[in-house]
Amino acid sequence: MKMITTLAAANNKKNKVRSILVIAAVFFTTLLLTIIATCGYGMMESQRVNAGRLYGTYYGTYTGVREDQFARMKQRGEFKKSGVMATAGEVEGKADISLIYSDSSVLEMTNQKRNLSQGRFPVKENEITASPDFFRQLGYDSVKPGDRIVLNSRESMSQKYKKREFAVSGVLKDYESNIKGTSFYGLVSKSYYDSVIPDAGHVYTAYFQLSDSVSISYDTAEETMKNLAQKCGIDPKGVSVNGYYLMWKLDPGIENITICAGISLLVILFSVVVIYHIFQVGIAQKVQEYGKIKALGATRRQMKKLVFREGMLLALTAVPFGVAAGYGIGSALTRILMMKSSSVQPGMPPLEMVSCFSLPLLIFCGVLSLAAVWIALKRPMRIVAKISPVEAMKYQENSSPKKIRRSRKALSVWGLTKSNLTAYWKRTLKTILAMGLSCVLFVALSSFAGSIDNEYNARKEVEHGQFVLSLDYSMNDTAYPENNLDSILKNNPLGQKTIEKIKGMDGVTDVTSRKYLYMTEGNNTYSVMVLNREDFEKHAGEGGILGDMDYEKASRENGIFYGWSNFIGDSGYRIGQKISSNLEDGSTSQNYEAVIMGSFGSLDTDWAITEDTYRKLGLENANASGTVWVDCSQEDLGKVASALEQLSDENDHISMDSYENQLNLSRSASRVMQFAVYAFMAVIGIISFMNMANTMIISIITRKQELGILQAIGMTSGQLNRMLQMEGLFFSVGTLLVSFVIGIPAGYAVFYYAKTHSYFGMNIYHFPWIQILAMTIVIIALQLILSWLLSRNVKKESIVERIRYQG
Repeated sequence: MKMITTLAAANNKKNKVRSILVIAAVFFTTLLLTIIATCGYGMMESQRVNAGRLYGTYYGTYTGVREDQFARMKQRGEFKKSGVMATAGEVEGKADISLIYSDSSVLEMTNQKRNLSQGRFPVKENEITASPDFFRQLGYDSVKPGDRIVLNSRESMSQKYKKREFAVSGVLKDYESNIKGTSFYGLVSKSYYDSVIPDAGHVYTAYFQLSDSVSISYDTAEETMKNLAQKCGIDPKGVSVNGYYLMWKLDPGIENITICAGISLLVILFSVVVIYHIFQVGIAQKVQEYGKIKALGATRRQMKKLVFREGMLLALTAVPFGVAAGYGIGSALTRILMMKSSSVQPGMPPLEMVSCFSLPLLIFCGVLSLAAVWIALKRPMRIVAKISPVEAMKYQENSSPKKIRRSRKALSVWGLTKSNLTAYWKRTLKTILAMGLSCVLFVALSSFAGSIDNEYNARKEVEHGQFVLSLDYSMNDTAYPENNLDSILKNNPLGQKTIEKIKGMDGVTDVTSRKYLYMTEGNNTYSVMVLNREDFEKHAGEGGILGDMDYEKASRENGIFYGWSNFIGDSGYRIGQKISSNLEDGSTSQNYEAVIMGSFGSLDTDWAITEDTYRKLGLENANASGTVWVDCSQEDLGKVASALEQLSDENDHISMDSYENQLNLSRSASRVMQFAVYAFMAVIGIISFMNMANTMIISIITRKQELGILQAIGMTSGQLNRMLQMEGLFFSVGTLLVSFVIGIPAGYAVFYYAKTHSYFGMNIYHFPWIQILAMTIVIIALQLILSWLLSRNVKKESIVERIRYQG
């Protein structure tokens, strides 16, 4: 055993070039695997740790809970933690401002305790805690604990506002946000709630966590919570699941694991091909040497062990460095990705940075790399084990007794190049395919990354112009029915009067609008948008559509379209179903019977009809606008933005966004994605380039004697340089042809799949000519540099030394 290990180490020491190439290939393989695993683990760990920070740590809520029902919840062992929250009134103001009572458990489960910046939560009847934004809405700046404020509030819609004085007991953290029209709340004490709400009117929203004894998954959470609600006498219809939290709390991140596993398999595939080829080429040149070892009495098993240990000794040298470097780079990339993610989610609390270190995971990456080497060595081990000492003495790579050598009158540089490449055609073909496949992957992923259209993505949010004003409405707000769409349309803040006011603003060049309707079908209420031909066809071309998206046919037959194709099945509707409903535009209503003709991928409303259908129904209310787009020149952006922000701030049912804002968010998100794609491809490219380098180096080493003889009979150094460059260019051109022939169609297929599934920013296919040009330049440049270095290395030895070389 020791002798085989010693012999393997000696072979590696003798074949320095092969050893360096194998170590480099294994190092980069381990590096990339560790980076992928570290980033995947880090992102999943970040999501798990920050899920509670972002979405609260409660599993769900029950609405309309009385005190006796909550008492039953407290008695049941299925609930690990529970608490109550209730509305104690609303505050007079331009925005939606509420007074809320939350007990200690709810404060903890909704992160309010974490968000407390100064002071404490209210205990006395006249105490209040809120964010600086809340106080600013009331006209108070720089509020601190101990200050006193005055506000007007009421407990129900039937009461008039009363002036009340509060002492500020605490101040919550204030996170920057670009979201307009959001709600604000102040936290009050139980004493205040009891003083303004009679005992008979105490109705709570119960927040809860379930104990570990309850068998629950993300898919079964709602049903489990409904069953528990019935046991406590609570109406199951009031169940609300904290889906985002449960997704990361209960789901180990199957999607992330699948993505990481798929990328890792690609890395392993390329690594196996490269390492296998390096050993295959090396064995072909050392058949006679292995034959001598076999002649000295080595068994088939010992010959396999010899090759296995040669590979594993090199791999064990590279793996620790690859794991260490991969963990360092992966941790840094994860941190960058987390920071980038935070930057594209304004208004959210800063993410807690997590450690990406997992010893079992790092060990697994190392073992996976060693497994890749073992797979790559399987065939070389079988080849060496089958070598016969007699056949080994006669062996010449790619020799065939049936072939007859055809002589030529004169030798040329191209003739010598072609002769070498065709003599070892299997090796040449494998090298081109190995490099070509990595370039195919590069072209395919470049087609995807290069087709991300940030402008298109921004235009999905702001369809026209530079700014968008939208109605901020509810559909079934029983507590505040004035917030529902039907009520808002009757006194629409985006009506014709507002539109004329916008048109008169300094700098505004164009104003367009879209009508919104209110639809009632049975006991259900829905929002409906009216689409003109241009907008209909644009949305129909965005992907994810179902059914017959024909504007003319829909107008002729008064058809209707569902707004979200992914959820049409869950909603109980189907294509071709006939519905009977009532449509309202704020001033008139019409009975409406229609057939569901199709579904858009995603709209801002539940349903959509065509503009022609809208007119035929006689719904011509000029004040039914639900969205208004405003355009202006680039020079007037700031001026118009200020005027529109003032208009938005004056009405809590209007929200505002800008094309520039959405474009910046889209660019930030796409940069993260493109950075990850191109970083991955860079390492894959390095691993694959090792293959070409190995082939050319081995070719020159094994032909040292031949090259020496050629120079002895008259070949000049310039001709030698050209021959090596031609060989390298042949590999490069072959690689590029494979990447073009397979990669371009594959890239379009990737784009088409992404577009039809409504992936981020997929609109029009952009041929990745810049990426392909860059890839071509890099491949040819690396090949020319490699050829030059090899030629220079060959000329360091004298012709006599090269002729004497025996391999």
